Amino acid sequence: MIPFPDKRYQVIYADPPWNLTPMSKVAWKLDSPLIDKYPTMNLDELKKLPIEILCDNDCSLFLWCTHSTLPNAIELMQYWGFKYHCTITWDKGSGFSLWGFHRRTEFLLYGYLGHINTNQKGSYIPTLVTEAKTEHSSKPLIMYKYLESNTPTPRIELFARQKREGWDAWGNEV
Repeated sequence: MIPFPDKRYQVIYADPPWNLTPMSKVAWKLDSPLIDKYPTMNLDELKKLPIEILCDNDCSLFLWCTHSTLPNAIELMQYWGFKYHCTITWDKGSGFSLWGFHRRTEFLLYGYLGHINTNQKGSYIPTLVTEAKTEHSSKPLIMYKYLESNTPTPRIELFARQKREGWDAWGNEV
């Protein structure tokens, strides 16, 4: 495992590489399976991450998940010690159809340790965000703006794909 920074954070923003079921991969009709795009982790592997060493006394967790990973995401959030508060829904404008449902949304769960974030400086974070999806697994850029204007520092992005000014980044792609 890539070592975590020796630092405590007020905000953790995470997009775990969820291990999706093979049936979902077939339904996507991708040229290659998801495992070829990036290494995935199952729920037990995600639970083993020492998230507690990153958490300040008051810490917010923003955790991405899909329809099929939602139950695991709630379980993971609680396992890591966070209290669930709300869900932000991202309407990505398009998606895939699986068993009669057009899945064009993903979810960003918000949970907290200690006290809930009340340090908002900008407008409120909406619970519905609409932004067209771009490349596979990329998340809406507007979320960074909401978090940067509404949450305290320091912040870290887990499973990051690139570094962003004002954020620490951890993952095998940065």
